[in-house]
Amino acid sequence: MTSVLQALYDFLSQLVCWIMTALVSTLNLILVALGALITTLVDLLPDMGDAGIPTVPSQVTTATSWVNWFFPVNQVALFFTFIFGAWVAWQAVAIAMRWAKAVGN
Repeated sequence: MTSVLQALYDFLSQLVCWIMTALVSTLNLILVALGALITTLVDLLPDMGDAGIPTVPSQVTTATSWVNWFFPVNQVALFFTFIFGAWVAWQAVAIAMRWAKAVGN
């Protein structure tokens, strides 16, 4: 009797696995179809070509390089990017710490 119940349990477990595999495969097919649709829609857009990109006048480029020599804009941008990233990381840690405290009570 036990072998019959074990065989039934194994069959039902395998059936659940087949159903879940079919659901995942169906979801993957839907995502592939959605990606193909988006790719097709983007391909229908006209090309910008090189004419669509504006050029910067040489005077502006020269002025920007002089400003960058006196005031390091790139380093300031990197500094503020670091500060913002550290702040976001701190907020994430604070949320996790608050959650852990709520679970501990």
